[in-house]
Amino acid sequence: MLVAIPFGLMSAVYLTQYATPAARRWMKPILEVLAGVPTVVYGYFAALTVAPAVRDFAVSIGITWASSESALAAGLVMGVMIIPFVSSMADDSLAAVPDAMRDGSLAMGATTSETIQRVLLPAALPGVVGGVLLAVSRAVGETMIVVMAASGVATLTLNPFASATTVTKQIVDLLTGEAEFDSPKTLAAFALGLTLFVITLLLNIVALTVVKRYREAYE
Repeated sequence: MLVAIPFGLMSAVYLTQYATPAARRWMKPILEVLAGVPTVVYGYFAALTVAPAVRDFAVSIGITWASSESALAAGLVMGVMIIPFVSSMADDSLAAVPDAMRDGSLAMGATTSETIQRVLLPAALPGVVGGVLLAVSRAVGETMIVVMAASGVATLTLNPFASATTVTKQIVDLLTGEAEFDSPKTLAAFALGLTLFVITLLLNIVALTVVKRYREAYE
């Protein structure tokens, strides 16, 4: 999200406030193509290009024990993948703000950047938050990128340069084989699935609450 939120918001602001109509016509489709690229392609890119680069960077700053398959590499590529989710929702929300609000702010002497920060973004807050939480929900269930770039090894660590896994990867591993329905492995897989469902449900509830609370209807 440290990659997706800033770049997604900045691209939405640029496309709605600074880009010319001609530039917007070809830049917006290119940005949205990122959402249609198969995750296995992102996984290969992360494993073959980003992960070695991250390890080389870690070694250059003295972290000699950095893994060539790290959570940081997977996170960076996943952040690029979900930029369109943030950008598209923020773009639509900013475009829905009436021109009168923007023109009124500029007429009062505010600069374009001040208008964006103090008028447009607060008015478009529900859509922006909805896009962010949608992107979080999309990232929570991602499997392929993490398996290919972070090895999928289950480790309890906060070290971003170490290997990592996802809940969905562990569900697949636990359900692979001929285990009985009431075996600990099968029950653990169901518990992980329930946990993933609860997390996604809570994120959607938060998004709906924010949208309903701060939603503004403009004529």
